[in-house]
Amino acid sequence: MRLHIILVFLFFSATLLSCSSEDDNNDQNIDNRQSSCDNAIGYTGLYWDFANAKPTGLSQVPVIQNPGQQFIHSLQPLLGFTIPQGFTAFELTDPQTQTIGVNVFRNDNAVLFRWIPSSSVIGQQIPSQNFIANEINNLFAFYEFNGTPEVLCSEFKQQIFATIPMEFNARMLRFNGRIAQVWVITTYAAGSTYITTSVTTAPEAEYDTQVANTFLPINYQLYVNESGGIVDNDMDGFDILRDPDDNNPNVP
Repeated sequence: MRLHIILVFLFFSATLLSCSSEDDNNDQNIDNRQSSCDNAIGYTGLYWDFANAKPTGLSQVPVIQNPGQQFIHSLQPLLGFTIPQGFTAFELTDPQTQTIGVNVFRNDNAVLFRWIPSSSVIGQQIPSQNFIANEINNLFAFYEFNGTPEVLCSEFKQQIFATIPMEFNARMLRFNGRIAQVWVITTYAAGSTYITTSVTTAPEAEYDTQVANTFLPINYQLYVNESGGIVDNDMDGFDILRDPDDNNPNVP
């Protein structure tokens, strides 16, 4: 399980630390920014690139502009962040699948940030397509959508990371006046499947705003500290990527 989380952190670390100082006007040009997906521009496209581990070009780390409650997962303190005012976080825990995660809803349920850094299916190796299809179907059911979505962007990658097979599967969808971005990473080890999942959705008219003010700031809180480095919770000089227990300074 820990190896899976480390691989996921490494997969995204280049993007998370890709804030550029070469062009101080980058942030001002985000509205017209073209992404690696032809159907996604502006912050919507930037967030698609972010999910695909591509540089964002941001000149500064995004922050919550209207901070509200602090969420900390009761079983995994590393899963903690500040959410905007008007949002509520709901802890996800399932001992059977070793699931640790969180759903963050705006209080009208119109905006969702779902993050499950770790879940597992022990004793089976299951394609990533199964997990992303399940997440999309659950999203449609929650918003009572029974039609056919428009697929704006799609990505599927297979790779070997540190001798461990991985799959990355992502979709950006338009449905019922909404934009949703869903991706999963599956890691296969010892005959089992380990899964990381991300789901974000908001009304299309405000999706860019939610990316800028909610989704990106929460993501950066998860991994990046105020100085732009990877989080080191116990301040022992070993960040979360290298520390077997980042809540104990006596365990480097």
